[in-house]
Amino acid sequence: MRAAGCGACAAILALAAGDAFAQSSAQPSAQSSWFASTPQSNGQSPSDPRFDEVALRLEASLSDEMVANFNLFIYVDKAETGPLAQRMYVFRKTNDGDLALLYDWSVSTGRERFERDVHGHEQSSFTPKGYFEIDPKRLYADHASAQWDEAMPYAMFFNWKPNGHQTGLAIHGTAEDGESALGTRASAGCVRLSLDNAHTLFDLVRSQLRGPTPKLAYLDGYSDVSSEGLFLHDSTGRLQLADGYPVLVLVDDYGGENRVTSLY
Repeated sequence: MRAAGCGACAAILALAAGDAFAQSSAQPSAQSSWFASTPQSNGQSPSDPRFDEVALRLEASLSDEMVANFNLFIYVDKAETGPLAQRMYVFRKTNDGDLALLYDWSVSTGRERFERDVHGHEQSSFTPKGYFEIDPKRLYADHASAQWDEAMPYAMFFNWKPNGHQTGLAIHGTAEDGESALGTRASAGCVRLSLDNAHTLFDLVRSQLRGPTPKLAYLDGYSDVSSEGLFLHDSTGRLQLADGYPVLVLVDDYGGENRVTSLY
C-alpha cells in the first residue's frame, strides 16, 4: 500500500518543533514504582543502568489513569545525544500491574529540519514529542511513503490529527541498507526500527493487544487530537473508551539532564 507517510506537512511544524507539552495534564502517580525488577522471558533484563533512567522518566510522566487503562507502553527518546538517545523501550503491564521490560531497541527518529520531498514540496522531518496512541485502522504490514518514496514495512500509524489532518507519522521498519543509520536522527519524522524488531512489535500489538482504549481528548478551539495525555470523560467523570489498541507511545527529548521532571 502506498500513501502519504512520515513527513508531517510544513504547516504543522510549529506544533511538532515547539515545546507544546510544557504544561501536560499527565500528573505523576503517587505510587513509588510500577516497574518489575526481574528479567523477562525474552532475555531482557533491567540491570542496565539506563533502565533506571527510563523508569524515572516514565514514573514522572505517567498518571494512574494511564497505567490503569493501557497494557503496553512504548518509550522513545528522540534526543540526539544522551543516555537514552535514539532508543525505544517497550514495557508490558503484568497481571500484578507492574510494568515489565520486554524490549530495548535502537531507533531512528526525525532529522529535525525542513527539507524537500521527492515531489519537491517542503516538508517537516521533525518527530513531535508527546503521548500518542496507535490508529486501529492503520496498521499495514506492507506500506510505502508516497512523499519520500520509501518503504515503511510493519507500519503502525499514530492516531493523531494535527490541524484536522491524519498524521503520516508511524512506527515502522527500515530497509536493510538503512539499518546502519539506526541510533541516529535519520528519518523523515517517523520512528524507525530494524525490520526484525518492527515485525516483532507489529505482531505483538496486532495479535495480542486489541481491546478497549481511552479516547484522546480534543483541545479547545482546535480539531487536533491532543497529544498531551488528555482523555475524554463523560459528565459523570467516567473515562470514555473505544475499540482499539491500548498501547501508549511516549516520545521524549531527554538529553540526560540531572533532574527528574515530567516529559512535558
